Amino acid sequence: VGFFFEGKDLERIVRHETELACAHLGGPSKYTGKPLRAAHGPLRINRGQFRRRLAILRTTLLAEGVDPEIVERWVGANQALQESVVIDRDCVE
Repeated sequence: VGFFFEGKDLERIVRHETELACAHLGGPSKYTGKPLRAAHGPLRINRGQFRRRLAILRTTLLAEGVDPEIVERWVGANQALQESVVIDRDCVE
């Protein structure tokens, strides 16, 4: 899924990802990015790509020693956003 980030403002992406994570985990940050559908719609992310990102997120968090309960909350919060991020199919034509 890394190709989605080529040529993008990675600092902005990290900032918005951090804001979302903080908001979902009870932190003080508030999300300041575009609505998710507007931000992700042009990328035409399919369900498989979305699931791959969740797997990478889970693996990375666990490898970094994040408490498994927090990992599941974090991944679950991201999973709940699927319909706002993906196109309505498993494969891109």
